[in-house]
Amino acid sequence: MKVLLDENITQKSIPVLEKYGHDVIHVLNRFEAGKRDEDVFELALKEQRALITLHGKDFVVFIPPRTELVLHYGLIWLRGFQVTSKSYEGVMEIIGNFLKNKGDSIKNIYYAMKKKDNSYEIVQRFPKTTKMLIEV
Repeated sequence: MKVLLDENITQKSIPVLEKYGHDVIHVLNRFEAGKRDEDVFELALKEQRALITLHGKDFVVFIPPRTELVLHYGLIWLRGFQVTSKSYEGVMEIIGNFLKNKGDSIKNIYYAMKKKDNSYEIVQRFPKTTKMLIEV
């Protein structure tokens, strides 16, 4: 799967996701720091990449149900927790495996990943569906 990491996700995450066979780039591989969200989202569309970000609120405005966009390649919002130098590897392992299992079926879907006790919950936010609990 093709993945774009937003500026707020450490570049150290790239090799973790690549272990799962994903083609991963970081926003800073294409743009200078501080690029507009619209430009980042356009890059994800142009290169057909799922976007992973800590600032999902800045990107959900570009996707259904808030717009009439016909196609996007998936959004994963790491919501309500910071990905630190200690936690990024575990978080990205979970996402890497999740994306490997989902494949292209995340097109037009927005997920939120939340920390819950000693586990992470990946919830499909749009279109609405059931929760998926992933233990660490």
